[in-house]
Amino acid sequence: MPSLRYGALEALYDIRESGLVRPAVEKFAGAWLACFLVMARGNVLAAFSFEHARLASICGTVGAIVTVALLAQMDRTKDSVLRSATIGATATFIGDIFAHPSHFPPQWAEPAVTAAVSAGIAIVVWYAKRLAKTARSKPRMDRQTTH
Repeated sequence: MPSLRYGALEALYDIRESGLVRPAVEKFAGAWLACFLVMARGNVLAAFSFEHARLASICGTVGAIVTVALLAQMDRTKDSVLRSATIGATATFIGDIFAHPSHFPPQWAEPAVTAAVSAGIAIVVWYAKRLAKTARSKPRMDRQTTH
């Protein structure tokens, strides 16, 4: 008979690995950072304002909602860097359109640049998670004992 403690831990593992909360948080952070950086147009110090943070939060929130809507329809047992970058770019593009009008013409240019930055962030995060997972699974030589 499985214990309650084992069942609770197993449920927590399921939420983290195959649920929708973790990808939504990751895409929110990626969209927020991309929107914040692109709005600043290179002048990061000028971007530290409540208004920029608010607009980036709107972009990130809409991006997280779009991510959940897309992932709810997909097979989440398989993961790829291409899918992560595509979802990140699509969600951020839509989020940036909702957040504010473009700062330069044409209207789609700034959301497209923000989406490209978000896709780059998604690629870096995907490879970092993969690297961390392989580092955890490899046994360390100093902990091995020989008999």
